[in-house]
Amino acid sequence: MQTALRELARSYFVQLSYEDAAGKRRQASPDSLRAILDVRVPGGVTNIDAALRARQEELCRRVVEPVIVVWGRSRLRLPAGRCEITLENGERIEANGSHTPRLPFGYHTLRVDGVHEAAIFAAPVKAPSPRKSWGIFAPVYAMRTRETWGAGDLGDLQHYREWVNGLGGGIVATLPMMASFAEEDPSPYSPVSRLFWNEMYLDVRKLPEYRGEVLETIPDSDRIDYKRVVAAKRRLLETLVARFVPDDAFHDFARGANDYAEFRARREADRSGNDEGGESACAMPFADEHDRRVRYHLYVQYRMAQQMREVADDAKRGGLGLYLDFPLSVNPNGYDAWRYSEHFAKGVSVGSPPDLFFTRGQNWGFPPLDPDAIRAHHHRYFRACIRQQLAHAGILRIDHVMGLHRLFWIPNGAEAKDGVYVRYPEEELYAVLTIEANRAGCVITGEDLGTVPAYVPDVMRKHGIRRMFVVQYELKPDEDLAPASQSIASINTHDMPTFAGFWSGRDIDDRVEQGLLDDRQAGREHKNREDLRASLTRSLAARGLLSNGEGDTMAVLEALVRFLGGSEAEMVLVNLEDLWLEREPQNVPGVADRSWRQRFRVPLETAREDAAITALLGALDSSRRMADGNQK
Repeated sequence: MQTALRELARSYFVQLSYEDAAGKRRQASPDSLRAILDVRVPGGVTNIDAALRARQEELCRRVVEPVIVVWGRSRLRLPAGRCEITLENGERIEANGSHTPRLPFGYHTLRVDGVHEAAIFAAPVKAPSPRKSWGIFAPVYAMRTRETWGAGDLGDLQHYREWVNGLGGGIVATLPMMASFAEEDPSPYSPVSRLFWNEMYLDVRKLPEYRGEVLETIPDSDRIDYKRVVAAKRRLLETLVARFVPDDAFHDFARGANDYAEFRARREADRSGNDEGGESACAMPFADEHDRRVRYHLYVQYRMAQQMREVADDAKRGGLGLYLDFPLSVNPNGYDAWRYSEHFAKGVSVGSPPDLFFTRGQNWGFPPLDPDAIRAHHHRYFRACIRQQLAHAGILRIDHVMGLHRLFWIPNGAEAKDGVYVRYPEEELYAVLTIEANRAGCVITGEDLGTVPAYVPDVMRKHGIRRMFVVQYELKPDEDLAPASQSIASINTHDMPTFAGFWSGRDIDDRVEQGLLDDRQAGREHKNREDLRASLTRSLAARGLLSNGEGDTMAVLEALVRFLGGSEAEMVLVNLEDLWLEREPQNVPGVADRSWRQRFRVPLETAREDAAITALLGALDSSRRMADGNQK
């Protein structure tokens, strides 16, 4: 029975073991395998042997795999039978030999004997390469100018980008700006949809329907009051949509967005207590209220699409383009999980196993894609999501790039430690990335931090996916820092402490307060941090970037920025908040009240006039130019 259970698990891409963060091999328990197989096997598992026979028969009946990848200019080896290929442009090719002619890059369809069908992904081997550049990391919601209305918007993004471009940089890296239930869950990594935008980021003053209305007063605070911001912007936008006169372009757009608008309208009706026989709080008949909500969501998505296009085009003229972020999954109650429900696995959520930081593991609450289902649908949903982002991005960051290879599934009701890894058709997903990236001329980078199987960096390198080099993650006592040439280097990420917080050890104290460390463990962590500080200062001093014995936080930060700027990394990102030694991070994992709510304490106008900030970014630009010259 155990042999059959393990064989059944393998046939459904379930890993029987994995290596944890400490390098120890962890075996999946029979109970965990059964729980995941109950989700993976249609109808659940009542008899292991019968389920295994059914799976083997299903796989044997396949004349051709659902998706076939052809890399570069290779030729496709055809199965036996009468084969016809329909190219993406509609052209048909009769293929009677054992190999096809060389196919153009794109998505094609193979039919065998007129019955069996497969998708052919003819993909460039690599995604495009970037030119050497630098930029800042600055979440749009946190941006702050004298004109900002409660939270940052696309107008603020333009101002920050122009500032960075003026100093010689080419990148402003952001967090996801996708549609969300921001007033309920402000996490940018829990989007309602990866196909639509968050209207909170609309620059309302630039909308054609805006008539100079006085904006509602929102108290100027260092923390975003999402409920207040979203409600105030909604009231103004509803006034503007009443003035909007639809044209042909809008009607074309609405055909592709109507399902989304209907979903949002129905959800709002449910939350307000309406049903199809009831009335709204203002006594408006339901049909009229529903139509008004649908029209609102179509309008804001139409205007967001326009503003995103304008900002994206302007960013490409002034630098490398927008640096967007593609989240791992979606809100389980959102539009994508409903509209593309057949692509998602039911009864499980995504998380991570126990590690040195989260000793009980993590459950992120996101629904994973179903490996069988996404292949059967030829990755239609994933392709649409990537295409939507690359239509606007010059650089796209893939959050948790290991998700292209495997995800940690946790059965509903189970603890994170009881999850198991499920494998994904990585070759097919990478093919989508390289096809779409080359069509858009976009650079792809993958967030490859954490427990990364040894083969992942090799696959990323093979397909031109840039890796991340993060100082706070890579720093080891008495080991030299060496950013790789095909990487994006930074000091930290949004999930890590700021540089000032790291340097002072504040993040260790935070973990004590959260119950993640006891006093004894914290003592060891502080001692280790002291060793890291000493090692880094010695290394920077040896390079002539820091005077011996100088340990001032700002001096070390400047030396570190110069070091990264002069490194072989293709791109260097500096967390803008590090430049004024901010101690509070944008995200404290597991602490909702301290995550995604912080506005920049230093407004853009002040940063522009700050000699220390300008000098530090100037030093980064200078070191980048020198490194680029040395390479040439």
